[in-house]
Amino acid sequence: MTTLLLLAPTVAMLAWFHGKPGRDEVPLAEKVGIPLNLGVAAAVLVHLFGGADLGAATTTVLVETEEGEGVERVVPKPEFRKRTALFAFDAGPRLGEDEDWLTYMAPVVLVLDLAANDFFEPVPLDAFILRLSERGFPTLRDVPLSLKREISQEFHAAFIASGTVDREGGLYRASFTVHETASGSLVSETSHEGEDFLALIDEMSEVLADGLEIPDRPGIEDLPVRERLTPDDAAWEAYGRGYAKLLVDPPDYGGALEALSFAATADPTFTLAQYDLSVLLMGDNRPEAAVAPIQAALDNLYRLPERMRFGVKADYYFMTQQADKASAVLAMWAELHPEDPAALRSYASVQEMRGDWKGLLATLGALYRLRPDEHSLLTQMAWVREEVGDDAGALAALVQYVERLPGDYAGYLNVARFKRGRGEHDAARDYLERAIIIEPLIPELAGELAWLDLLVGRFDDALAGYERALELARTSGQRAAALVGLQAYYVFRGQMEDAIRTADAWLEEVSGSRPPIEIAQQRFFDIDVYIQAERYDDAVALLEELKSQLQPPLSDLYVPQWEIHVALAAEETEAARTAYHAAVAAMEANGYGVLRPALTRDLGRIEELDGNYDAAVRKYREAMSLDPLRNLHWRIGGALRKAGRLDEAHDELREALRLRPADPRAHLESARVLEARADPSGALEHVLNALAAWGPADESFEPAREARTMLAALGSR
Repeated sequence: MTTLLLLAPTVAMLAWFHGKPGRDEVPLAEKVGIPLNLGVAAAVLVHLFGGADLGAATTTVLVETEEGEGVERVVPKPEFRKRTALFAFDAGPRLGEDEDWLTYMAPVVLVLDLAANDFFEPVPLDAFILRLSERGFPTLRDVPLSLKREISQEFHAAFIASGTVDREGGLYRASFTVHETASGSLVSETSHEGEDFLALIDEMSEVLADGLEIPDRPGIEDLPVRERLTPDDAAWEAYGRGYAKLLVDPPDYGGALEALSFAATADPTFTLAQYDLSVLLMGDNRPEAAVAPIQAALDNLYRLPERMRFGVKADYYFMTQQADKASAVLAMWAELHPEDPAALRSYASVQEMRGDWKGLLATLGALYRLRPDEHSLLTQMAWVREEVGDDAGALAALVQYVERLPGDYAGYLNVARFKRGRGEHDAARDYLERAIIIEPLIPELAGELAWLDLLVGRFDDALAGYERALELARTSGQRAAALVGLQAYYVFRGQMEDAIRTADAWLEEVSGSRPPIEIAQQRFFDIDVYIQAERYDDAVALLEELKSQLQPPLSDLYVPQWEIHVALAAEETEAARTAYHAAVAAMEANGYGVLRPALTRDLGRIEELDGNYDAAVRKYREAMSLDPLRNLHWRIGGALRKAGRLDEAHDELREALRLRPADPRAHLESARVLEARADPSGALEHVLNALAAWGPADESFEPAREARTMLAALGSR
């Protein structure tokens, strides 16, 4: 392209002076101009591209070490990276049920075997569990190629790797296929046979590398996969059986924990088994027990490729409550491998935890440069732009996603959420309806439409929508999500006992299929439900139960935050302040800045109960500036009313109702303001709107009781 542009003057001269029949005369302008143009073009090309290997698959980048020294690193060019989706293998007719775990382990081990080569960018099997379960494939096997292509396109993978595992006498037989995602055409199909299944994986990884045309590079280690894992057959089998239990829906965490414990005991040098055991123990809320296996993994880190070692080291520091060192390890990974998407994604997770939105946006931008076809990054960047208050940039990114992937319902869903969050309810409904046209059987869409109906006061439609979401749910995760939505409906309408029963149903749904630590984190939100239900003792009991289940650092992070809520419910503001300071200290010690907006809101509530209304308003506004997605307008309106600033309170509550037209708390607060402004008719209208939402509210629900009392008083005037 550069050459063509540089030779444009020559083309112009030839076109101007030639073209008539007969012999052409060569004018002086051409005799001088064309050689001069050629000479200048050659000089420019030499200057721009001299010494460059234009066909090279790698490039050299300069990175800066912690000591400030520049180090050159050879990295793959983004266009040469081979993003590949690896699916579970199918089970052949002679493969017994006691060996079907091999079908799951084949793609897992292939990823491990090729992880040393940074040209290979895998999309691992566990990324597909949710999508395959939603489509009726909970075992992740026997998936048609057409569906594999669809899912691979969703993950922006250019290739698909899958196969079949079978038995023939004492030999394993495996077929291995590689397809192009875009066309579905077959890249390669090979058969492998032998006594050692891991040796077959070594063969398949070579086939995969050849099929993807991954270039050989000096210095990239290529070890037999057994050396990456373990020489102990019993340990390998236990690990495979245990890990496979995590790759089905619902997963069996208890069985996986038992099997991985055996594998780590059978071979203490089995790095991957020790590491995965440690992660499971953390999920099982046993952080002290998790330290020993991850230390064993560190002692034997030589088994893993370099890029995987960074992740293990970072998790060790997180588990031992050294968040700064964990962040430094991931930052080092990103600095030493600036073109490695896995490094950037890992560092992005730390930036999100810190609440470093500007840094996160830069990292996501770097990722998008490396993966320009991975348009889901646009959605993430839009969310971060919202967090920094750049609504125009956020909407532009979401619309860009829709334009590039018009057949993906998620794009319309995300625009709908954006519009709803800004009070554009009709526009949000239009986008949701487009999403539902594309995917009419997705429970998430039914729940999202139900929430929109609830906010605008279409209460019967909202309840029907949540019930439809439950009917459409095909997986445990979908049912759990639908129950969370239904609980929010009951809380909105003051049906607190129904909300508590729904929380119990959620707990029954997820018990045994989710790690205990994940369940505990979600159950903290039920404390507020008990408080609103006037069941203070139950709220305290739940907090004590969760406190006994969690250990540092999570207990340090979450328990004080919810102690604030319990203390505020009892109007014990000194206890709430003590808990607030403990929560802030834990947040700063663990680098968990993402909690700052919620804690700032809690401090605002403390100030409000202490009668410091102006300070409360400032804190509420600060919380919203830290997290623009947080809607505290009705809280601000209430504090302004108590401060006697009625006009400001009225304006704030109008904004609250613009965003959520049927919000009964905002209506009740508006009625209080208008009553104080001697506007009984306006107050009556808002009370009636509040009671429209709280019509089915429990008799014990205090806000609804207050609204009924106010209605009686206003009606008697």
